[in-house]
Amino acid sequence: MEIKTKGLNLLKAKKWILISLVLVLLIFLIASCGKSQQSVVKSLGKKVESLKSYMAKGTLLLQTGQTPQQYDVEVWHKKPDFYRIALTNHEKSITQIILRNQEGVFVLTPHLNKSFRFQSNWPDKQGQVYLFESLVNSIVEDKERVLVNDKKNKAYMFHVKANYQNRTLTSQKIWLDKDQLAPRKVQVMNADAQVLVELTFNEYKFDVKFADDAFDMNRNMTGYQTESLQTMAQNQGRNNQIWPIKPTYMPEGVYEANIEEITRQDGPAVLLKYDGEYQYTVIEEIPKEMMVIANSGEPVDLGFTIGALTQKGEVQTLRFTYEGVDFSIMSSTLPEEEMQKIAASVFGQIGK
Repeated sequence: MEIKTKGLNLLKAKKWILISLVLVLLIFLIASCGKSQQSVVKSLGKKVESLKSYMAKGTLLLQTGQTPQQYDVEVWHKKPDFYRIALTNHEKSITQIILRNQEGVFVLTPHLNKSFRFQSNWPDKQGQVYLFESLVNSIVEDKERVLVNDKKNKAYMFHVKANYQNRTLTSQKIWLDKDQLAPRKVQVMNADAQVLVELTFNEYKFDVKFADDAFDMNRNMTGYQTESLQTMAQNQGRNNQIWPIKPTYMPEGVYEANIEEITRQDGPAVLLKYDGEYQYTVIEEIPKEMMVIANSGEPVDLGFTIGALTQKGEVQTLRFTYEGVDFSIMSSTLPEEEMQKIAASVFGQIGK
């Protein structure tokens, strides 16, 4: 009986030793994972601080409209605050550029010889999916971030919150290569985990040297002269009749009050009036070749294009160009977020 009791005690002792070893191993693994994540995040912070410049190229796929749209993206950045982002839709042979230099912030539409100028601190307050700093800040600031060690692709994948102007985008996955911590891919999702924005980088270079005039406004406007002339000819060939492209989104409590063709100084246009909870007007017209300078306001990233948000008195105006048409959304009552939703709902529409 005594021998049997000793055997049971020995078995229990071995069992507790085994459980203790498993617990120690689990604690070690958890600590190791935590240290790995902390180490990567710390390295990202140091890289942003020490970085002098970078250049990136990639493909942007948007699935926020009725049909997917694809853009080539080229990003240049030189510290402290020079930026150049070119978005090119090859299907329509159109390039739009957002530029920041010592003179201010510009939204350039070279094929229309059109430029908006802002005294703005963009992109300091706005996250941008194509900027290294924005992606790193999303990772560093999200204390609930999840890190996955993607051994197959030799990459780190962070799952973090999204912080963009479009509030329907709630989370994102960011892949960074393990060698230089350069972004490889970004997927931005809505609350239902649907991927609405995907940016795949095929080239990323740190600490590159740019030409002295790389961020010059005139150089960037004239660099697309051949494309511009070709596109202008296509626009002029569309004839002078405006076919309205109606936004599919209306805020709750709003209805379409009126639609009419009008004549403006530069030619015919269509005016759409909305009433109800908010009152606003949408004007559509064939863009003319001109230079437009706005001394106040902010550039607005609409995903498929870059808009210009300005204010005069109580009236706020969001201007952008899409499908060869200039859009102006004007209102003294419409919140900025609703205005951006209306603009975004134009994306993927076909003139009727």
